[in-house]
Amino acid sequence: MQNNRIIRLLAILLSETDDDHKLTTNQLIDKLSEEGISVHRNTIASDIEILKEAGYDVICEKSTQNKYFIGKRSFDDAEIKMLCDAVSAAHFITEKQTTELIEKLLKNVSVYTAKRIKPMIQSPTGSKVSDSSIYVADMINYAISNKKQIQFQYFEYNEKKDKILKHNGYIYEVSPYAAVWHEDRYYLIGYSKKHDDIANFRIDRMTNVSVSEENKYVCPKDFDLKEYLSSKIKVFKGKKTEVCLKCKSKHMKAILDYFGNEIKTTNAEKGYFNAIIEIELSPTFYAWIFQFEGDIIIQSPQNAIDDFIKTAEIIIEVHKRKGTI
Repeated sequence: MQNNRIIRLLAILLSETDDDHKLTTNQLIDKLSEEGISVHRNTIASDIEILKEAGYDVICEKSTQNKYFIGKRSFDDAEIKMLCDAVSAAHFITEKQTTELIEKLLKNVSVYTAKRIKPMIQSPTGSKVSDSSIYVADMINYAISNKKQIQFQYFEYNEKKDKILKHNGYIYEVSPYAAVWHEDRYYLIGYSKKHDDIANFRIDRMTNVSVSEENKYVCPKDFDLKEYLSSKIKVFKGKKTEVCLKCKSKHMKAILDYFGNEIKTTNAEKGYFNAIIEIELSPTFYAWIFQFEGDIIIQSPQNAIDDFIKTAEIIIEVHKRKGTI
């Protein structure tokens, strides 16, 4: 009976108190009574001491009627708001799971704080998946922990937005190295038998996933996940090349966001800097450069310059056909 009473007292304090909302001893007695728990006022004080000894920051504001509230929590309000925004923005979980996860996060604050935070949670910036990727990611993590391979089929969409299995339903066998959130997407990275190399797959495009009994290929000791991710733009593969970019000073943030703080930069003419990066050349990389409208220019090597010009010409031609330029 004592354990149940203390658990219910803790639940009330966590849910209904914070710095701006406090409950007196009598109010706590009444709330416990509503749940069928009869308690003496002296018991409230002793139970709260037990909670404090257990590590809960229950603060007593002494007055003619002592008032109690939860002070420091596992997450502060700003952290909960940030986590809710991240869940809302994540493309790889469904609308239903988004709502459920946000509700779970908001249980870490009082009902009053939750009511205040909820309207401020940012709306999703992109479309949500119709099928959950969370359970697939969980299977991948299980396979990694147990050194197993996974099998799955991979799909894309046709012009009618129908799901079409790639390569006539080919069953991929992959030894997973990591499941990572990158560029607002969730990716599987691992050794693919089909590619005979390290490959990456969008987790929300994987279907019919199962864990194989086969042992996986061991991840190479020199495999650097951070380098692997930073060498790609939106995880498109291409030929890895050292590229020098001439950039307007105002775009330093964009460069560091994409390539990390470790890249080499040097001064150029006034208002510009050079960035030396290692990138796998691809149409996606060129399209990323193109969006800066000349503020970021490829300086070298020549083959990257030539490929960029060809890509730009194609983009311009497409827009001309559409009449958008």
